[in-house]
Amino acid sequence: ETQSTVTTPIQGASGVTSGVLQGAVTAALPTADTYALQVYVTDARSLRSNTLSGAIRVTPFPWTTKAPPLIAREYAGVAALDGRLYVAGGQRTDQGTIPGPATAVVQVYDPQTDTWSNAPPMPTARMGLALIAANGKVYAIGGSTDGFNNATGTVEAFDPATQAWTPRAAMPTARHFAAAALVNGRIVVAGGRAQATDLLSTVESFDPATNTWATGAPMPTARRELAGVELGGRLLAVGGYGDLLAQWVSTVEAYDPAANAWAPRASMAAPRSHLAIAVVNGRVIVAGGENVNRALDALETYDPVANAWAVRTPSPTAFSRAAAGVVNDRVFVFGNGLTLEYVPANDIR
Repeated sequence: ETQSTVTTPIQGASGVTSGVLQGAVTAALPTADTYALQVYVTDARSLRSNTLSGAIRVTPFPWTTKAPPLIAREYAGVAALDGRLYVAGGQRTDQGTIPGPATAVVQVYDPQTDTWSNAPPMPTARMGLALIAANGKVYAIGGSTDGFNNATGTVEAFDPATQAWTPRAAMPTARHFAAAALVNGRIVVAGGRAQATDLLSTVESFDPATNTWATGAPMPTARRELAGVELGGRLLAVGGYGDLLAQWVSTVEAYDPAANAWAPRASMAAPRSHLAIAVVNGRVIVAGGENVNRALDALETYDPVANAWAVRTPSPTAFSRAAAGVVNDRVFVFGNGLTLEYVPANDIR
């Protein structure tokens, strides 16, 4: 069944017997699918060339804007649990002050209905925290209680069943803007900063079952405002800010808790800090962030088998200081008054 036919005149081709044709046409296609494409040329005498055939895949645009958060904030933590996404803490950007105050507000996003609801606030207001789901609970770890000079090691756990927060053992190193992920049952935290000018390389891991912390091998590259994610039983520490000389880095290093050792991985194409990170089907997705540009739309994916990064479709809105979570192989990014959905399966760039 033919879905669309387009005829395009070729200007200035009188007398031409060979050459290269370049151009663009718009075809009306009813749905996203794979289609057979046929192209041929007809001259003034209705003589027709051979037909070139091929297949094209049409998908929806991979990015979609969703319902905005109920408050505007940056530097929040995001964790996915039971098909919903918890967004906790951060720095308010709607209070009329710069910088805004740290907040304890927790809100829950339901991707199925594209709606938000409120959850009980954290006992401790903070920004730049790590928010990790483990054993049916959400753990809020570290952060800064006021600006960039009041790092905390406070750990609090939220139980959706009881709708209550409970204090847990404090992290030995007070820090914010660190990389963190659940790796083999332990929450591993690396890097970050304690005060505005600090660069940390320290690594500590938390066992939710025993409520205890342990120290790991330090990260080779001290940095802050980096991102972390679990990949293949390791913590992948990505990007961040080095110092006044190194500034923004594209560095990627993997920590193996079993061996208590770090190994370098291929660097990102774009150095950046304050980036959003997620994993879908074994591939790492990083989006947004900042470097010399205040906000980025750049998206890259990492293939651990090839140890290589690829540039994919940029986000429709540049953003920074955001965080991401995954539900049903879809990435949801929450920033300053912004909610974006990214579907990797639709990205054919």
